[in-house]
Amino acid sequence: MGQSPFTPFIPEEIDAVFCRSLKPFAQGYLEVLQELEPQLRFLNRPSSKIQQLKPHFLSELAGDFMPPHLVSNDPTQIEAFLQTHGEVVAKQGNSTQAQGVFRLKKQGKLYAFEHAYGQRSEQSSLRSLLDELQGGTDAPLQFMRFLPRTSEGDKRVVVLDGQILGAYVRRSAAGHWVNNVAAGGRCTAAPVNDQEREAIEATWPAYASLGLRVLGYDFLQDDSGAWRVSEINVGNVGGFASLQRMGSAPALNQLLAWIKYFALASAPIEIRAAQPRDDAAIAAIYQWAIDQGGITMDDRRFPPEAVAMKRQEMAARSSLLVATCLGEVIGWADLKPYSPRAGYSRCAETSVYVHPAVQGQGVGGSLQHQLIEVAQGYGYAHLVAKVVAGNGHSISFHERWGYERVGTQQRIGYLHGRWYDVTILQRILNTEAEQDHGL
Repeated sequence: MGQSPFTPFIPEEIDAVFCRSLKPFAQGYLEVLQELEPQLRFLNRPSSKIQQLKPHFLSELAGDFMPPHLVSNDPTQIEAFLQTHGEVVAKQGNSTQAQGVFRLKKQGKLYAFEHAYGQRSEQSSLRSLLDELQGGTDAPLQFMRFLPRTSEGDKRVVVLDGQILGAYVRRSAAGHWVNNVAAGGRCTAAPVNDQEREAIEATWPAYASLGLRVLGYDFLQDDSGAWRVSEINVGNVGGFASLQRMGSAPALNQLLAWIKYFALASAPIEIRAAQPRDDAAIAAIYQWAIDQGGITMDDRRFPPEAVAMKRQEMAARSSLLVATCLGEVIGWADLKPYSPRAGYSRCAETSVYVHPAVQGQGVGGSLQHQLIEVAQGYGYAHLVAKVVAGNGHSISFHERWGYERVGTQQRIGYLHGRWYDVTILQRILNTEAEQDHGL
């Protein structure tokens, strides 16, 4: 591409972009597309694709439906997993067509692995083996217990924005443990059973909340014959073509019709209470704020489970809201009691976070407006917001919504060898007066 002539494009002339490319993605590829998110409507949002490629993503969203698994780069943990299961499959995150899939076991004092396409290697230390599998990086690998019935085939279920279009089983013509079509697998139409439907119904809403709507679920059989999730692909259109070729469903026609609908659909911002399906999207937006630095004093990896815990631990007169557009979560807001002490019962603390692709488009204002209405409904008379002092954008945002600066806590935050000040803002709620002025 770097040698091709550059052709400028006008974003307003593009209705929608389908983000689809075979992994492994070139370094920086998705990041370049991510920069275009404020200008273009993506069917599969690049920033969410970046999240989806992280090693822990699948287990966090679909772990209950997977075989025994581990995500780690710690040799001690991996050694214990090998000891427990005897033979495992290791996967690299940014790979496709089984290019980054390995079968791993310990033979005496040696660690041996077989690549999906037949290459073999042995190492005397697990650390050396992991270095080979990781390609010189320290990225965690995905490990799953090897299922002996894998050679009977794997099942691909094609899902479009929650609708199951059909399924087929891929079987290796040579009886190999890899059944991928690229490795010689043959496709046969297959039904979708109740277990598979349960896994899909439990997980696709989380993908949709992240703006990931075109999905291919891969299932493998466990020892009892039950089909377990082994992978969930995003944006891969090969499954649609396979279904159409087999005549089991007009899947490509349905995909094209849906793309047209999505491209032309109106996109109002809707505010509602957060639900479990929103946990992954809320976590991703907050993780972006953590990674940026200077926005929050948090410094942890923030998985969907942390949002679930946040919802479960919410006190009375609390609220967790999300802003959605075409079903995708693009922002969230939090209202919680300022203190459990009785004297502070009329005071609440607020927070608002917006996806970077839609900042400046009114999403934060819609959330803040709803927060104030909820606070008034709960009987709060005083709102407090704590903002990292260097975050001028957030301070200005709160001031536009009637908050006033009341002070600065100096050198109260310390992250990555740096001290931070925190600005305290407050808004006094006068319910009757504000209703008279239409606020």
